[in-house]
Amino acid sequence: MQLVITGRVDPRVIQEIIARRPDLTLKVWNESGIISREQFLAWAEDADLMITMLTERVDTELLEHAPHLKIVSNMAVGFDNFDLDALEKSQVLATNTPDVLTESTAELTMALMLLVLRRLRSAEDALRQHHWTGWEPDGFLGLELYGKTLGIAGFGRIARSVVRRALAFGMRVIIFTRRALKDLPENVQQVSWEQLLESSDILSLHVPLTPQTFHLINRESLSRIKPTAILINTSRGAVIDEQALVEALRTGKLAGAGLDVFETEPLPRDSPLRALPNVTLLPHVGSATVETRLAMAQRAWHNILAYLNGQKPPDLLLPKLWSDKT
Repeated sequence: MQLVITGRVDPRVIQEIIARRPDLTLKVWNESGIISREQFLAWAEDADLMITMLTERVDTELLEHAPHLKIVSNMAVGFDNFDLDALEKSQVLATNTPDVLTESTAELTMALMLLVLRRLRSAEDALRQHHWTGWEPDGFLGLELYGKTLGIAGFGRIARSVVRRALAFGMRVIIFTRRALKDLPENVQQVSWEQLLESSDILSLHVPLTPQTFHLINRESLSRIKPTAILINTSRGAVIDEQALVEALRTGKLAGAGLDVFETEPLPRDSPLRALPNVTLLPHVGSATVETRLAMAQRAWHNILAYLNGQKPPDLLLPKLWSDKT
């Protein structure tokens, strides 16, 4: 059987695969950059098993090129790159890697808040460009996290981890999610979507990308946000209408933003976001720690291994398929 891995993973995971299943033929994309669509389709032709990155679209076209494919394991918590209907129709199992990137993404969320609110990027730029002439009482003034109201859209694992950190910073937290929440900590309150937009000093997005959340932040929602507020996104880029965001940032309807994800990745060279001084941009590094990327690769592999051992993969996205197969 052939296992295709579409991106570079920690060598320890490759060693484990070889040690535990020496019968597998491995094909691993170890080149710089992401695998091209053409190469991905070509590799799929002989693949029985796949570990994919979030950059690879697994859809009808791919599945038509992969007649032997049994299971595809996404090395990401999100799976908007998977066409679940096509996978179900083709009877191909699919998994993701929840839990393991929670803490690293929550850390980066807090880092973006600090970078934007404390204006740290412009302060460092001034120092590096020799514009810092010495300490001044009003130099590089930003705002504190302490005492601010953090609004959180969505309340999954990452959002809950952000809440713990925000409370440690002395923030008040308000949450919008469609399910009723019970036993919330002190200084944490569930609110309506309208209240979230209107009351947040910082609005942080932690929702999956679905047809319902596509352009959740748009001209209408931005018109409700305080002009002094900042927007943080470490979820998926298309949750925000970037054109509307640029307009709000340019016209002072929004004070700033910290973005780790974008509608188009990599961010186009001509993106107007690049020219805005009140935006901090990061290249989708929410889970980019040694510890987390190792754990993600291990979890993706262990889903494959469970399947090979005749066991139910722990992170199945279409559990009915497993029931049908067994």
